[in-house]
Amino acid sequence: MDFAEAQKEALGCTKCGLCHSRTQVVFGDGPLNAELFVVGEAPGFNEDKEGKPFRGASGMLLERLLSSVGLDRERVYLTTLNKCRPPGSPPRSPKPSEVSACRPYLVAQLAAVDPKVVVAMGDLASRVLTGRKEAVSRIRGRAIPLDGRYVFPTISLSLALYTPADRALLISDFSRLPELLEADRPSTYETLNVPRVPAEREPLQPGLW
Repeated sequence: MDFAEAQKEALGCTKCGLCHSRTQVVFGDGPLNAELFVVGEAPGFNEDKEGKPFRGASGMLLERLLSSVGLDRERVYLTTLNKCRPPGSPPRSPKPSEVSACRPYLVAQLAAVDPKVVVAMGDLASRVLTGRKEAVSRIRGRAIPLDGRYVFPTISLSLALYTPADRALLISDFSRLPELLEADRPSTYETLNVPRVPAEREPLQPGLW
């Protein structure tokens, strides 16, 4: 499934029960030649309302973190494991079956963008993207070479919003991103088996955003 097919299918997806709790599908946002790719867990209230990932207080914190290392939000591809808001206030975490249903969309996004660094925010994103069972608190801040790119687990924005100690850890982790973005790609290809597309591409925006 290529990017356009994945986006079209996701926008009308009813493969899991989350289609009943969403207002709209939150597919992703950002340039398709981004070297940095940020993955959260699932849309929340603000994301579901606006149709874009990382909005509200979490989005503002992310923008400050990116700005602190010289990056603009517009240069980063942003998405979540699940494209629909789970029920609850605050929303519950997605179930394994729900994450599995959305996995082809994430794989298509990774293949299209072909980032050098993938930031996995929170326990669930870390486990899905690294294939490891450890809590993100144990492996955060480490660059894990997978699929010819670096997967970089760190804590979730929601934790950092309310806990100064977690916010300090998140700031520390993000300070490593410029170094990783300057590094050569790793030669390891494992886990998600997402093909790389080495050809040069012009900056593109997803067609429906």
